[in-house]
Amino acid sequence: MEPEVHLIEKYFQEILHCFTMTNVRLKRGKEIDLLAINPMTGEKFHVEARVATSRGFALREKDTYTSQGRPHRRGLDYFAKEKFDHLTVVEKIRELFGSSDYRKVLIVWNTEDNFAHLPQLAKEKYNIEIWGIRHLLREFMKTRITTGSRDDILRTMELVSSILHEEKILKLDRL
Repeated sequence: MEPEVHLIEKYFQEILHCFTMTNVRLKRGKEIDLLAINPMTGEKFHVEARVATSRGFALREKDTYTSQGRPHRRGLDYFAKEKFDHLTVVEKIRELFGSSDYRKVLIVWNTEDNFAHLPQLAKEKYNIEIWGIRHLLREFMKTRITTGSRDDILRTMELVSSILHEEKILKLDRL
């Protein structure tokens, strides 16, 4: 499992209180990054992740293509067609969730417009919510649920959070 998907899974488990299923393999080479359900509310999620920190790979409205005609897989249109609305994906989600009533979430590092308009367009045009992974990281650090965890991801979050907290205190002491 990719580290960012593991982190996202922990977010859904620890912050949103969901049961999760990751890396769901489908026919025709398709795969779902994460499915989640909150047993208390019944809310269901289909989550895909595209976390690349370089500016050239920020999520854009329309995908670009290689000279051989293959997509770069960074366009909202690509994700809608291949990851969320592809018949193979939709059929498997209906099989597992029992309905088509679920939220579609795409988690990214950034968008080409720095989250200005693309999330609204994604919701209106494709019914996809765009979430920034930095928000998830901040939520982990705010809740401090990572303290003493044996989970690699949560323990790393605890260490990073502690460093940032110490640096903030040191900076205040210098003033």
